[in-house]
Order: sequence, then structure tokens, then C-alpha cells
Amino acid sequence: MVSTRELRELDFFKDFQESELAALASIASLTRWNEGEAIFHAGTPATYLYTLKSGTILLCFPNGRSLPLREEGHALGWSSLVSPFRYTATALCLSDVRLYRFSGRELYRLIQMDAAFGQRLMHKIARVMEQRRLYRQGKSVRQE
Repeated sequence: MVSTRELRELDFFKDFQESELAALASIASLTRWNEGEAIFHAGTPATYLYTLKSGTILLCFPNGRSLPLREEGHALGWSSLVSPFRYTATALCLSDVRLYRFSGRELYRLIQMDAAFGQRLMHKIARVMEQRRLYRQGKSVRQE
């Protein structure tokens, strides 16, 4: 079982209300993945949103670009909430990994029940999409 305290500690959820964290915790599960495993593949139906608890994941985009995720709280699998609901990258475990997993279907149910929650969640998803846009599109990425 996942606690609201665990979720509150992640940057991705830091702006959420306690009641929203409780709703998220009720549908969350903590999953474990082994080094070398693929969490999902680009182009396959997207069913889960994940947030990183520990480990390192490499997002591999079809255009040949890749992005390592090492910091706790990184979100992946946002495609489970955005049409056409297909993963845009392949997620490979570079080490043993622990992820919080949320069903896209259950997240949609929560969004339908609480518009403010939905707006907050989709704002977070939009930020992740924007941060990774250049990796998905294959244009050069500037370091700042």
C-alpha cells in the first residue's frame, strides 16, 4: 500500500491537496523492475502513469535520442492520459528500479470527479511533455 506521505515527498505531487494525495494513494501501487527490463515500448498502448521512486531509467525515443531519468519523482508514461494513448518512448531499466504506478483509467475517473485535481494533474503532465518535446521531435537540445 502507498501512503500519502510517500507521494507528498515527490516533486511531481508537491502541489497537490491532502485529499488529492489520498485519492492518488488509493489507486497507486509500488512496482519493482530489474536492471535490463523494459517498462513499456514506444508505440504500444499506454495504460499507466509512473513516478520514479528509485533507480535509473533510460527513455529511448524512436528518433534515436535518449534521456536518462535518475531523480526520484520523475514522471513517465504520461501518454496514458493524452490521446492517442500510445507510449512515445521505450523505458529501459539501467538499474533495479522502483516505480509508483497509476492506472490511466483510474486517473481519468479521479479527474472526472474533481476538476481542480484534473487541472493540476494535466498541468504537471503538460510540463513533462514540454520538457521532453525536443527529445521526441529529434531537434537539437540546448544545455542551459
